[in-house]
Amino acid sequence: MTADSTDPDQLAPIAAEIRRLSDRTAVADLIDRYLLLLDDGAFDDAWARRVFADDVALEFPPGNHYGIDGVARFTSGFMGHWARTHHHASNYLIELDGDRAAVTWSVIASHVHPGSPPPPASGMHFHLGGRFDGVAVRQSAHWRLQRLALRVIWTTGVGVPSIAQTMAGRAQ
Repeated sequence: MTADSTDPDQLAPIAAEIRRLSDRTAVADLIDRYLLLLDDGAFDDAWARRVFADDVALEFPPGNHYGIDGVARFTSGFMGHWARTHHHASNYLIELDGDRAAVTWSVIASHVHPGSPPPPASGMHFHLGGRFDGVAVRQSAHWRLQRLALRVIWTTGVGVPSIAQTMAGRAQ
């Protein structure tokens, strides 16, 4: 067979694998974008629409939120307590099913209290380890998070009392 007479039956599995790998990379990039944008700390409607679907459902220890309207305000409500943050993600599990993907990943997040000196001096920090679970959906040409839940597995350091009280209330 020559290069000009390629058998479509041979190309179909290759095209399907390229699509799968491309989708998986796009979803992993979405996860990374979400965490990097959290660390940037600039939450507005444009930020929310770069990451979330219109019908997003968020489940976080400080509370839940449904729908794209107000996502930036909701996120600022708990992220605004920190001077800086640094999120690290690993162990992505992305299970593609057409235009949907179940996603799970581990996160270690460092939070710097306001008033802490800039590096290299030591400051007050709060750290957590947890697991994100959710669903990403393809909307037009882009993937967006439609559901996202954070389960905190461990913490260390001084937290924010109002968030800690909310989390303790949920554990009862």
